[in-house]
Amino acid sequence: MSSKILGILGSPRKDGNTADLLDAALLGARSSGATTERLDLADMDLSPCKECRACDAGGTCAFADDDDMGQIYSRIRNVDGIILASPIFFMGVSAQTKAMVDRCQSYWVERYVLKRRAYEGKVRPKGLFVSCAGSPKPNIFEPAIHVVKAFFAAIDYQYVGEVLLGHTDDPAMGPRKQAAIVSAEAAGRKLVSGSPSSE
Repeated sequence: MSSKILGILGSPRKDGNTADLLDAALLGARSSGATTERLDLADMDLSPCKECRACDAGGTCAFADDDDMGQIYSRIRNVDGIILASPIFFMGVSAQTKAMVDRCQSYWVERYVLKRRAYEGKVRPKGLFVSCAGSPKPNIFEPAIHVVKAFFAAIDYQYVGEVLLGHTDDPAMGPRKQAAIVSAEAAGRKLVSGSPSSE
């Protein structure tokens, strides 16, 4: 059976630089035999977490059926990897991405409060992050990477790394973008064909 890889685009621009990196990574995954799907968060109805703490009781979100977050929940436990793509806005992930991440509090409860490991003794799915930022600052991605690592840890995925493209406001970024696209495609291939881990 082929691997299933889910791409989640957190950019409001469906054909921008971040989308290009995500599509390259998904292409790489398909070239390694995976089936892929791309979800665009900007097209989905996602409410922010209400911090109602209803998930504390059983590790499930009480509002999963009230918006499109249920579509994401249904996929998280049924794919072999997720490629999360977000541009950098004000040193962090986009609002669309953060809303989705925060709604995964129920998985955090499942793992860290209820002490249930979704993949105990099994090969854990893998998580890859791709991102673009307009700024040339060398540390521009660091806050977002912390958020993304916390997200993948909460859903019990193995974080395998990131592909980053900075200073996209530079009119001469063409060669750097092409190099990042090549890296993203390679990362997508490795996500499928790389060594599995059950740590």
